[in-house]
Formats: sequence, structure tokens, C-alpha cells
Amino acid sequence: KKGGNDNASNNKKTNNEPKETKDNTNNQQSKKGKNNSNNNDNSKKDAKGRNNKSNGGKQTSSTSATPQKPSIPPNQSQQTSDINYARGESITIFHVGEKPSIAQAIARGLCNGEMINRKRILPVHEFTNPTFPKAPHAKKVTHKVSSVAGHVFSVDFPQQYQSWESVDPAELFTAPVVRKPCKGSIVKHLQDEARGANFIVLWMDCDREGENINFEVLDCCMHLMKGGAGVANYDRVYRAYFSAINPSDILKAYNTLGKPDKNQALSVDARQELDLKVGVAFSRFQTRFFQGRYGDLDSSVLSYGPCQTPTLGFCVQRHIDIETFKPEPCEYFAFRETLSLCPCRILTRQRSEFGNATGYLQTGRWNLVF
Repeated sequence: KKGGNDNASNNKKTNNEPKETKDNTNNQQSKKGKNNSNNNDNSKKDAKGRNNKSNGGKQTSSTSATPQKPSIPPNQSQQTSDINYARGESITIFHVGEKPSIAQAIARGLCNGEMINRKRILPVHEFTNPTFPKAPHAKKVTHKVSSVAGHVFSVDFPQQYQSWESVDPAELFTAPVVRKPCKGSIVKHLQDEARGANFIVLWMDCDREGENINFEVLDCCMHLMKGGAGVANYDRVYRAYFSAINPSDILKAYNTLGKPDKNQALSVDARQELDLKVGVAFSRFQTRFFQGRYGDLDSSVLSYGPCQTPTLGFCVQRHIDIETFKPEPCEYFAFRETLSLCPCRILTRQRSEFGNATGYLQTGRWNLVF
């Protein structure tokens, strides 16, 4: 018995040994994993501390964006060219207005002495004063002031889309468009006058169409400026912002030159393309649709356009108002003005019944037609 019990106890103890060994192994693994995680945490803290220290002790977040320096609006005065450009040298400034009368007003506002007027495709005014604010160290400044005559380019479809019979109007909405010079002589005039110029100053109207004409002019002649670098010459291109053409406003705009606005110019490009595609597509469609259906249709082309549609609506509504007009009796009043401390004040009012009579009444400073 005693031996048996000892063996049983020994067997029991032996069976329990693997369990204790497994528990010890698990404990050691958990402790090791915990130590590794602590080490990782400590390494992360150390790295974070080093980052904070390198950032001046400030905590940074991966989601925080780096603040950007706000750009200067195009219509504000700015200097994009080297202020020391052409120091001690002679330079030429080419000014471009939207029409000849604007160019003449610009020349009169800027010129302080004699002016030479040349008549080419468009008038050109030349003079040597004043100094140019974007290159104040230049020895001599020659100004050439000329203009365009509205838009320099227009948009149209390529030749393969010109046929009414072979091209489905729906295809025009995805067709490419090309730019064509309105007058080739205007393009040549700009290129001849801008050749060798150091700066170009644009004086177009301060609206979207004017901004679009600005970049049409640059497409013609910016590559011909002195330096011959093409797009790099844009730093020496400026834009004048003005609302009047009297000499004081011209000088103010000249001394606060900004830059042309590309976004407004692109909006006009989009509008021109939409007008072309919508107008031509619907004009072709409705012309072919209505031809032969109405005997009294006296037009060979029924044009459609985004501007024509509301204008036609105004005309039709006015015609309907005239046709359905019903006269109503009304009262006429004649006013008599008398002198007082306030001459424009009406002190007395005289009522008159005129009925259907037609005439002319004059009382003091008041002229009434009835």
C-alpha cells in the first residue's frame, strides 16, 4: 500500500509538471512581449521627443497643412520683374489699348513733351517720358502706344465640320475648335511694334472680355520681346487697371501696374466655345427641321444663339403688350415752381384736367409734355 501510494503520488506529481512548465513558458513569453512593447513605446516617445525638439518644442500633426503665403490679386500693384533691370540702359515700353481712341488718351495722359504720331495699320504714338516704375534705373525710356480693334481672334470649327449635310449637329458638341485671326493685319501690326520691346503694358477694359484680349495680344507678340525667351518674358508684362481716361487716372494706373488675370480670360474662352457649339448645332438642326414645313418661311437659315433667344423674348413680349393694350382714363397734373430758399422744392401744386387734349405746358423750370 505504502509503495502504491508513493507511486501514485509520484505519477500525479509527474503529470502536473508539464502544466507548470507550460505556465512558466507562457509567463515568460508574456513578460517578453510586454517588455518589447514597452521598448517600442519608449523608442516612439524618444523619436517624438527628438522631433519636437527639432521643431522648437512644438508638437506637429500629420493632418495639419503648412500655411501658404497668399498670392497677390492681379489687380493690385506688384513687381514681377527685376527692379534693377536695364540699369543705365535704354528700354522700350509697348503699350496696347483696346481701341485707337483709348491709345490716344493713354498717350496724352503719359506724355510730358513732344509726341510723334505714326499712321500704320493702327495709329502709333511715340514719346520718351515718363520713367517706367518697374525699371526705375533705366537711362532712357521710349514709349510706343498703339491698340487693337476689339478681339484679335475668333473661334470656329475645323474644315471637316463645316458641311451641313455630312456632319450631324450632335457631333459638334464634342468637336474641336480652332482660333482664327479676325484680321491678319492686326496680328502683323502687333508683331512689328512689339519686336525688341523690353516691357509690354496692357490697357484693355477692366472686364472679362478685356482680360481675354490681353492674352490674345500676348499670344501674338510676347515671344518677340527682347530676350526671346517666350513664356519667361511674362515677368516683364504688366496690366493697367483704370476706370476713366482723364490724365490723372491714367497716371495713377501707370504707377500701380498689376498683372493680367488668366482665370477671367479662360472663362471667356469657355463662353466663346459654348456660344459656338450651341449656336451652330441648334441653327443647323432647326433650319433643316423647319425647311419645307412652312410655305411662308422666308429665311434660308434660322439662327439660334444664347443671346438671340432672350432678345427675341423681349421683342415678342413687347409686341404682345402693344397688341393687347387697352387705354385707360388718367389724370394729368401740372406743377408750378416758385422761388424759395430751396429752388428745387415744389411749394404749390396746380391740378388741371386735360382729358384727351395734347399740348405743351411750361411753368417756370418745369416742362411737361402731355
